[in-house]
Amino acid sequence: MDAAIVGGGPAGSLAAILLGKRYDVVLFEEHQTPGFPVQCAGLISDNCYRKLKEYCNAKKALENRVKGAFFFSPSASVALEGRGEAVVVERKLLDALLFEKAAERADVFVKEKVKFYGFKIRTSLRGLLAEKIIGADGVNSTVSRHFKFPKPGFFTAVQAEMRFEALDEEYVELYFGEKWSDSFFAYAIPLGDTARIGVVSRSNPMQYLKNLVEKHPSVSGRVKGSVIELNIGAIPERLVKFSKEKVALIGDSAGMVKPYTGGGLYYLLVAAEKLAESFPNLREYEKRYLSEMKNEYRFGYLVRKLYSFPDEKLEQLFSAMSDFDFAGVHMDSPSTLIRKVTDVSLRLLKRPSLAFYLLKNLI
Repeated sequence: MDAAIVGGGPAGSLAAILLGKRYDVVLFEEHQTPGFPVQCAGLISDNCYRKLKEYCNAKKALENRVKGAFFFSPSASVALEGRGEAVVVERKLLDALLFEKAAERADVFVKEKVKFYGFKIRTSLRGLLAEKIIGADGVNSTVSRHFKFPKPGFFTAVQAEMRFEALDEEYVELYFGEKWSDSFFAYAIPLGDTARIGVVSRSNPMQYLKNLVEKHPSVSGRVKGSVIELNIGAIPERLVKFSKEKVALIGDSAGMVKPYTGGGLYYLLVAAEKLAESFPNLREYEKRYLSEMKNEYRFGYLVRKLYSFPDEKLEQLFSAMSDFDFAGVHMDSPSTLIRKVTDVSLRLLKRPSLAFYLLKNLI
């Protein structure tokens, strides 16, 4: 057996699809069906969506097309507008579509929880020895734990689908400030008459969600009725070292998410392609991935630092950027902000105290 992949979510399925073209691969999924429990809001870039269509009929999972986002200051007195094509997908269905394709390229076993005895894999039904092991089993990865990889840490996300009057059904809404999250942001992703309304935080996400729905100056008046569906999940905090000679991680187990949004599909797509290009050299897989993505992580972590700024500073920043043109800034690539460095610098020079605060706390 060339490779054993543990975890049948998008990371594991994509790895199986690509590796299965040339190698003998098995894929283990501990649940009856991949995609449960749902731990993703389903918002992805148009570029990511087009890439996914190369691997499965992703159009079946399409729920909405998005043209941009509204960014709300803590008081909601300032709302910035950024335009950019994106789509909303139903993750349960997307995961199943990718898993079906993986089953065409690999031997797939469901409802089999993996245990390790050295490098030997055992489940309740079988045992095998693989040349390489790929951990695609999430933030609480069994593979990561057994083979002593660093832990990525995580934020907690709570999301409720509710009836909601969107300002524009083709725009996502993002809410910043201490009242709505202690370390990240809250959001609403419109789906016609309803929206996925969620909060990402280090602690008490349910309380922050309650605050958002009941007290936010803009949101509270537009939420109608009770919760239709509630989902809770974990979002990795940081990318960790993810390769050894015979074992590697991919997806959430490695912390492969955009630091500033928590979305992981595009980043794990890149990882799956680098894994297939490099296999069976797992060290080379990590090297190639970092060569392409390290700047995105670096800038992404800088952007995320802004979320924890005091409300007073965030209000000043929103005011300074009130008519900022986001054209050319891509949601998958925070490094594209470099193109706007002159515009941002000129705005901050008019507010020296804010500029000093940013330099002190971001660098």
